[in-house]
Amino acid sequence: MMKIYKIAVILLFLAVSGVFLVTFVAERFTVDTTVPVISLEDDVLELSVNAKDKDFLDGVTAFDEKDGDLTDKIIVESVSKFVKPGICKVTYAVCDEDNHVATAVRKVKYTDYESPRYALTESPCYSVYESVNIKNSLSVIDCFDGELSGNMILTSKDYTTATEGVFSIDVTVTNSMGDTSVLTFPLTVENRSLSAPEIELSEYLVYLDKGEKIDLEEYIVSAVDYEERDILNKVTVDTNLNVNKEGTYIVHYYAEDSRGERGHSIMIVMVGKEK
Repeated sequence: MMKIYKIAVILLFLAVSGVFLVTFVAERFTVDTTVPVISLEDDVLELSVNAKDKDFLDGVTAFDEKDGDLTDKIIVESVSKFVKPGICKVTYAVCDEDNHVATAVRKVKYTDYESPRYALTESPCYSVYESVNIKNSLSVIDCFDGELSGNMILTSKDYTTATEGVFSIDVTVTNSMGDTSVLTFPLTVENRSLSAPEIELSEYLVYLDKGEKIDLEEYIVSAVDYEERDILNKVTVDTNLNVNKEGTYIVHYYAEDSRGERGHSIMIVMVGKEK
């Protein structure tokens, strides 16, 4: 009886082992071990800052040996911050029917990207008899984030309240892509009467490309004396502006009234790289 029992146990073990072996071999031959492959048409994708999400997928395809074309299943997994201004990295991912995931990375270059740009609504030239609040007249716009004025950081190592002089002002702002824009300009405070002529300009901060021409007189909107009389013909312009050399330049606009009082407005010109 014991012998029969042992034989039965052995036969049962052999049967279970056989089923396991058959199942194992079948799975080895039926389970998909292939991984999708993502192909990139170009190593660098050039886009506008106004590009839509779908534009990031231009020139990207995916194929799997079992599932075939998976191009319509590709997603943009992430877009990095700038590795340098205007250039970032985009990571693509695709998943096949057996949950095998493939990724690929390439650079994106924004062909029309510009770092955040500042604007001034008032001349950075004040009378010692008036309050100076340069932050209220400053704003900054970014092509990705829009208005960033609330993120500006203003500092000065030498400015002293209610003191005559020319002081250095530093302004910085960083957009969501990690690009930091810095503006450094002089703040002028002078012993000028509050009744001195007023010179209004259409802009007080101008960006130029290297070599770009500019007519400085076109920025003059008006000039009036203490009695609101027009003295536009009395305005003179003084500057060391060189549009062929990168840098920050100051343009001085002066106007003197019949009493000998002289008004003064300043425009900052930023000459950048040639396009």
